[in-house]
This record gives sequence, structure tokens and C-alpha cells, in this order.
Amino acid sequence: MLRLWVRLAVFALPLLLGWGVLEWGMRRVPNSNSEKRDRLAAMAGDVETLVLGSSEAYYGIAAGEFSSPAFNLANNSQTLYYDDQILARVLPSLPKLRRVLIPISYFTLYYQLYDHDEDWRQYGYAQEWGIPPARSADRWDLRMWSRVALYAPRVALAAARARFRTNLAPETDAHGWYEVRDDLKVTWDLSAAWCAEPLARHHSWMKLVHEPLALASLEDILRQLRSRNVEAVLITTPVWPTYEAGMRPTYAERTATTIRRLQREYGVRYLSFRHEPRLHEEDFHDCGHLNARGARRFTHMLEAALDAPQPLPTASTPEGLETTSSSVRVPVSGAAP
Repeated sequence: MLRLWVRLAVFALPLLLGWGVLEWGMRRVPNSNSEKRDRLAAMAGDVETLVLGSSEAYYGIAAGEFSSPAFNLANNSQTLYYDDQILARVLPSLPKLRRVLIPISYFTLYYQLYDHDEDWRQYGYAQEWGIPPARSADRWDLRMWSRVALYAPRVALAAARARFRTNLAPETDAHGWYEVRDDLKVTWDLSAAWCAEPLARHHSWMKLVHEPLALASLEDILRQLRSRNVEAVLITTPVWPTYEAGMRPTYAERTATTIRRLQREYGVRYLSFRHEPRLHEEDFHDCGHLNARGARRFTHMLEAALDAPQPLPTASTPEGLETTSSSVRVPVSGAAP
């Protein structure tokens, strides 16, 4: 029996050492979460505008284009739960922060990362930000601690061949923006047929059961910002008309109702650029995301709207229910925002 255990140890020891080397090396490889965390820390003393949200904001808001220091903390599939948790961690270190942009897309209020086709991302937040998964059952997963398990052994082995001198988020710039390069104006097909696939994927994880946690997170964000006298601005980023046409009224109308309530209760502004006639086909990477050209153009439009004088309320537009977007008003009839 002793001989068996010795043989097992001799067999296992190189595997354990190899795994340990991979874990050590992968902790040196930057990823989107570590890049954003470290780059925000480098400019924390100057940041005046912070962007939260998922990929629509990550790709679509070029924070470096703002006239004052700004940083994009959005990430792929990032939910309001993670927006809230990250904001709580960084807010004390941003002395000049005066404005936070909170994107509210078609699906924002109706999904959680644990019930998503990219659920593995929740463990990246645990490792880089110390944010536990929203669902307690997921907190015992090996990916909570292991980088090799999180990114898969094949990714770790590829990084090892490069002596761990690689970056898993090379597109992320110094201001946290993901630059989608479409240099030759190459876009995905923006037709309804092509847009049906991302819409179907979104609908597969959009569920009303996820709304309470999303709303609780959003309202906690608003309370955090109000306690520090930082302006909160809800925004809807542009989509191509074929995406908009496929939206389900049930979700769109609920979102519009929620936005109106938040405007009344928290006094937040809402800017909707969902229909943006100044953006064209060559500005989109796909029906829901801008490319680099479109993101730069949109960021200038967004800043102009943010800095524009706010209209005074009238009898037909009660205080807090009007957007200052140049192209779209908050719907008062229950239409999608």
C-alpha cells in the first residue's frame, strides 16, 4: 500500500507543479477586469466621468474622447449587480468624480450573469474585484480561485508558450474603452435576418424573474451617487433599426415605466439615443454595437447632450420626465425607451 501511495505521489507531483506554474503565470496575464481596475487606479485622481454598463457601452463610448478625464468601466455582459458592486469599490478613490453614466439597454433589467451563456465571467469578477457571485451556490466553484480553470487549460498553455507575455484584453485602451476596429468600413450584415440571431440569444436569457435584483442594484447605485453629490445619468445607446424592430413590447414598456419612476423618485436625467439618425451603417459593427468610428462620433454627441442646458418642466412634461437627448424624448405612452 505504501508503494502504491509513493507511485501516486510521483505521478501527481509533476502535474501539481505544472498546474502551479500555470496558475502563477496566469495571474500575471492582464484581462479586461484587471486592465480596467489597474488603469482606473492610475488616473483615479482626475476622473470626472465614469461609464458603467455592458458591451454596448464598452464598445460604444470612447471615454478618451470626452473633453474632461473620463473612464469606461463597462464590460462584456456586465450586469447592474456588478456595476453596483464595482462602483462601491471605486467611488471612494475618485475625488473629482462629478457624473456617472448608467446605460439601460433593452435587456439590462432582465438578466443576471449566473443565468447567461457567459456565466463564467462572474468568476473573473470574484478573482479581480473580490465580488462574490450573486447566487450563493456559485461561490463554491473552482473558478472562484483558479485562473487555469477560469480560462481553460488550453488558454493557460498558450499563454505559457508565450512566457505569459500576452494580454487577454488587447483592445482595451487607457480609458477602458474597447476599440472595435472596422478600418475598411466592414460591418456585420445589419439585416433583420442577421439581427434575429443576437435578438434570439438575448431573449433566451431575458427573464422577468431577474428584474428584482437588477432594480435593487440600480437603485443602490443611485443612492450611492446621491450620497456623494455625484450626478447619475441613465442613457440608452444606439441600435440599428432591425434590432429595435425585434424588441418585445412587454420588456420595452416595463423599462419605460421603470425609467419614469426613477426620474420621479431620484431626479435622474435620462438620455435616449436608441434612434440616432446622425449615425449611419458604417458606424455600426453589428445591429447592437457601434464600431470605433461610430463610438467616437457617438461619444461627442453624448457629451454635447450631457452639457446642454436642461429644459424647464412644462405642464405637459412633468419635472423629471424629459430627456435632453437631441433626438428622442422619454415616451409617455408606454412605448419603449
